[in-house]
Amino acid sequence: MSTKKNKFSLYIYIVITIIGCVLACSSIIPNDYLKLVVVMGTLSVGLYGIMKGLSTPSNTEETVTNQK
Repeated sequence: MSTKKNKFSLYIYIVITIIGCVLACSSIIPNDYLKLVVVMGTLSVGLYGIMKGLSTPSNTEETVTNQK
């Protein structure tokens, strides 16, 4: 259950990062300084979420079989 939630939140952060890139390249926001603040905010939140999502250890444990 937690891995599905983790994957879903990772996808959300990837979408936030893509939105930041689109805002950086478009002229939706005409003011350059406001655009800089919005883009830096979305990119920092998106990259933080991606790094947080990828750095969590997985719950799968490998079983080691003893060969005798």
